[in-house]
Amino acid sequence: MRDPDAFYPGSRTREEWLAECAFDQACGGATITPGGAPLPGTEQAEQQPAEPAPAPAAPDPTTATIEDVAEFAPDPPQVVGEPDGIGVVGMPTNFVVDATEHTVTGDIFDIPVTVRFTPVSYVFDYGDGTRRETTSPGTSWQDLDVPQFTATDTSHSYGEPGEYEVGVTIRYAAEADAGGGWFPIAGLLELTAPTTVIRIVDVDTALVERTCAEDPSGPGC
Repeated sequence: MRDPDAFYPGSRTREEWLAECAFDQACGGATITPGGAPLPGTEQAEQQPAEPAPAPAAPDPTTATIEDVAEFAPDPPQVVGEPDGIGVVGMPTNFVVDATEHTVTGDIFDIPVTVRFTPVSYVFDYGDGTRRETTSPGTSWQDLDVPQFTATDTSHSYGEPGEYEVGVTIRYAAEADAGGGWFPIAGLLELTAPTTVIRIVDVDTALVERTCAEDPSGPGC
């Protein structure tokens, strides 16, 4: 049964909200829970100015935006290039960034809360003018149980040898719980991981009569 205290934009479930807001920041806004403080600018005008002004509304963490929780964000993870930071011209180089769900406690408007950041999309910058956005942080060839130089969702093939600085921007959706259930935080938080240098080399192949094990002094050995 859905948590009655958890409200997501457009009557989405949490899973729907995380999936749909990965590429559409317009749907990342928070919905005010019943009884919560009104959004700024939506308060009704005072009809009887002679009466005492109502007491200020208590701080409401459900009105928080991504800027209010940015201080709780995780440290940007490092992007790794396979195999071992070296690639081959014309063959896939695999990239993986270790971004995971991050939960931390703190205060929003002086109210204790638990904040949860979930990575929802990744923008890989391969350093040669090519960028790719994906919902996957990448998976190592070993974990995929595939041979090296297999194309993956986050791999890239370079056309020229050289050294390239590769980075990734991670987009996080945020939620908070002030004791009454999780609610979404308006907006997406973008964190840029430190770049890593990948060296791309040109490899020439030739048919030889014997392997290097058989003839250590042979061509290319």
